[in-house]
Amino acid sequence: MRKWFCCMGALLLTLSVFGKYGGAIRLDRRNGIYKVGDTITCRVKLAKDDKALSGTKARVTVKFEGKVVETKDFTTTGGMVPFTYEANKPGWVYFGVEVLNDEGKVLTGKDVFRYPQKKSIVLEIGAIINPNEVVAGAKRPADFEEFWAARRAKLNEVPIEAKLEPMKYRNDKIKLYKVTIPTVGEYPVTGYLAIPSGAKPKSCPAYVDWSSWSASDANRNSAIKHALAGAIGFTTTWHGRPVDMGKKWYNYKTTIKINGGMVGIGDRDTWCFGFMYYRVMRALDYVKTLPEWDGKNLISIGGSLGGAQSTAAAALDKDVTLAVIMNPCFCEFDGAASGRNGSIPRYSGAKSPAALKAQSYYDCVNFAPMIKCPVFISTGGTDELCPPSNVFSVFNALPEETKAKSQMFFNPAVGHYGQINSTANPRIKKLLNSVVITRYDDKN
Repeated sequence: MRKWFCCMGALLLTLSVFGKYGGAIRLDRRNGIYKVGDTITCRVKLAKDDKALSGTKARVTVKFEGKVVETKDFTTTGGMVPFTYEANKPGWVYFGVEVLNDEGKVLTGKDVFRYPQKKSIVLEIGAIINPNEVVAGAKRPADFEEFWAARRAKLNEVPIEAKLEPMKYRNDKIKLYKVTIPTVGEYPVTGYLAIPSGAKPKSCPAYVDWSSWSASDANRNSAIKHALAGAIGFTTTWHGRPVDMGKKWYNYKTTIKINGGMVGIGDRDTWCFGFMYYRVMRALDYVKTLPEWDGKNLISIGGSLGGAQSTAAAALDKDVTLAVIMNPCFCEFDGAASGRNGSIPRYSGAKSPAALKAQSYYDCVNFAPMIKCPVFISTGGTDELCPPSNVFSVFNALPEETKAKSQMFFNPAVGHYGQINSTANPRIKKLLNSVVITRYDDKN
């Protein structure tokens, strides 16, 4: 069976930053896609202050599905140093490079890392093996769709009564509002709505942007950019707390108390993140009531936790016409069932089978079979927070007719902290115009 995978144009990672360690890291296959039986070759050249290093101690760590399978110390030569991995089963392979001091200890700090979340990693890249065969191991709950039909019915009992508070904008090109919409649960939909000034009835496509998992406000600028382009822009918080409260107000100690996502996790009806999905459905309900909406184009966009929300939006609202899903979390909570790490928040099934059962009702893999609209899914080979194999399992769970009109993007050289920024919604058009399309089949 043939599938189409799209790889972003700049797959060859070259990192040279003045005053920092950097260099270049490359795979022997530009698209980062391999088959079982292939030998994956990764080549590494370290540099500092934009000059190649020779005689410097360094280390390459190779992981398969997040577990270390090999660690090899080496000395730089000033050129590319090769490392290999034998691809013996479907899944995700990661290469990470660190610099060592003379005593063999790993260096860390701002002159070393690419992203502060990985304090010692100078260079990194990843590959995916037999991506068509990367599928979820856990079974979908038999009553999954019935559960969501019941939730939809419960939400229908709550009137769509939005409170709009006008906000000032620097010119008269758009109308900007703070929005609050009651829904099921303690916290309402909260966010920013922007509409082109003078927009006629049924004249505007609508974009709904979902927030990633952070203690922060909704992204007002995204709503504004959509409106300036002639569309309705609606950006929401994931947590339902008020918008425009100032950066210090949003925190996990006083205003967004979820204990790392563990509050209520043992029950599908009480998990704190479960209420977020009522807000997703209600936000879409509201946008569709706007007289300016053209009634045809409803685009859902999100990365990380926003990607999970965008997945659910496409599954739960058949009026969504395109879902952009970037590096989504909540993919394969029960990763152990397929020999992989599970999604954040990772909770051991051995400690609480009830927690994994509850989470299964919010798993993107289980939403995927309900999606009928085209989807744009992206993931990166260095994403250790929301691993690419988990994301591929979502794409592979889509109905065949949905896959035929959808795109799966894999960039070997970026991860959770780079991919979302590189595919931020104002740049989607540029990204789509710059992709290199690679067919993956038995002849690749």
